[in-house]
Amino acid sequence: MPRPKLLLLFEYPTLSGGEFSMLTMLETLGRTQFEFVAAAPPSGPLTRRLQQCGIKVLPLTLTDEKGRKLPVDQISSHLLDLVTRVCPALVHANSLSMGRMLGRIAPQVAVPCTSHIRDIIKLNSKAVSDLNRNAALIAVSEATRRFHFEQGISSDKLHVIYNGVNTELFSPAPATGILRKELGLGDTALLCANIGQICLRKGQTLLARAAAALAEELPHANYLFVGQRYSRKRESIAYEEDIERIFRQAHIEDRLFRLGFRDDVPAILNEIDLLVHTAHQEPLGRVLLEAASCGRAIIATNVGGTPEILTDEVSALLVPPDDLEALTAAIRRMLTDRPLRTRLGREAQRVALEKFALPTAAANVSIFWKSFL
Repeated sequence: MPRPKLLLLFEYPTLSGGEFSMLTMLETLGRTQFEFVAAAPPSGPLTRRLQQCGIKVLPLTLTDEKGRKLPVDQISSHLLDLVTRVCPALVHANSLSMGRMLGRIAPQVAVPCTSHIRDIIKLNSKAVSDLNRNAALIAVSEATRRFHFEQGISSDKLHVIYNGVNTELFSPAPATGILRKELGLGDTALLCANIGQICLRKGQTLLARAAAALAEELPHANYLFVGQRYSRKRESIAYEEDIERIFRQAHIEDRLFRLGFRDDVPAILNEIDLLVHTAHQEPLGRVLLEAASCGRAIIATNVGGTPEILTDEVSALLVPPDDLEALTAAIRRMLTDRPLRTRLGREAQRVALEKFALPTAAANVSIFWKSFL
């Protein structure tokens, strides 16, 4: 019996949390349950990864040669043409903004349209109306569902399905010292990492300020920023420069390591002592799931869906967003108390295995899609 064909829509060519989360799902479900066809920007790391997964990729260009978003009518026409050519059983958008575009054409197509909502952001009434035209929406956390319900998205459209983490790929392993060697650090160095896109929402300057405040107290602490800046906005460029400026002004620039995009995050997580996640808002942090699955000690801001993953003093230390004093105290406590790091990391791993393992997440998404077929 042929597998149902699903058309997946991706807006951007980059690999961020939402793209990685969907890729892990596709690798699980595409083997047996569905035939996936993706529409994505014609070049970039996302398209390469989709093709490596054996998924056919159709070009989807939503911007002009200057990078400006195409007019709404032109985007809608392009999407309608895609659906006509592919003849899928269902169309699914992988992001809120892509879900808006899909919602605009949903009444004109004969198959169900669904979308992921991976953001907690304010929407205007037109955006809410567009999203409500889809058959259903997957919110990645209860916090995400509640936020958008309060904005006007129909409650019967919103379904909470947590992202899953590959607990075999992200699993505890003894540190090898290879990362310390790469960075030119000795065995006594402590590695404190922030992993994610460099952007204002992720709050990385707060970690830089905490590092500066702890410079003399924790002379062996080193700070790793794993990720890159995608935005070309002036404020985003200035924000990235601020991180380096804060370290430089504190005279600890030799303890700042900018690692950029890395494809060896599972190995990195098993080499570090502490993950610090400073986001101002976080629907459901992918790196938190990965770090938890590796049994890492975690400090995270108590925002969005984070408390649905981690419990303060049980599986992590949670601090208020933008609270330098609280973050500084938490880092000091973690980096000077190895038994605490071990205890919290073990509990985080237990939760990851029980609540967020990939087979459970994939099964829930499969049930969701099949309910419309």
